[in-house]
Amino acid sequence: MKSFNIKYLILSFAIFGSCSVNAYSDMYWDGFLKQPSKDSLVELEDEVSSSAERCSWGDPKNHDVVSVEAGQQLFRLIAKGNEFAFRAGLLVMRCLDGGELEDFYRSAGLFFEAKPSVFLKIAEEKKVPETVIKSMLTMLPLDTIDNIDRAISVVERRMAMLEAISDSRLDNLKKAGLSFLGDQKVMLSRVKKEIGGSNK
Repeated sequence: MKSFNIKYLILSFAIFGSCSVNAYSDMYWDGFLKQPSKDSLVELEDEVSSSAERCSWGDPKNHDVVSVEAGQQLFRLIAKGNEFAFRAGLLVMRCLDGGELEDFYRSAGLFFEAKPSVFLKIAEEKKVPETVIKSMLTMLPLDTIDNIDRAISVVERRMAMLEAISDSRLDNLKKAGLSFLGDQKVMLSRVKKEIGGSNK
């Protein structure tokens, strides 16, 4: 009986500890998500940067740094074109995996559409890997999944936005982005042709 009580006590502490960590995580995200700004980003970075660096793919402790709920709120802000939210997303990107990472990429693509030059400047400043930039630019909105024409239209719009950027300091990223989107357009056009052929 005593052994059972000890096990129960240990389990209770473990559950309480997990809840406490998540509550703390939500606490420091709350302030930023309510008012994403330069100052609140600095405060957030002070709280999460060291923990975010320890995140790894599939680790349950990732949610101690950014909970699913905080992540979804963050992605909505990014999609609306909030620069500080995008920076926060890059800060905790290592802590996202699976569907959450895809949601981040999609929101980043919408951020690009809202502020293409700012997107490239931040990507350059933060030395975002080209593989990540590719995912951000080519991970299209969910409403394009069953609409190939809309998907092609989104890709073409993003290519036009990149073409319109005249800052020579961003030429390398601009060129890479156009290459990624160009390949995406070719792939989508091929799929459209195959679908059309199969419907005949």
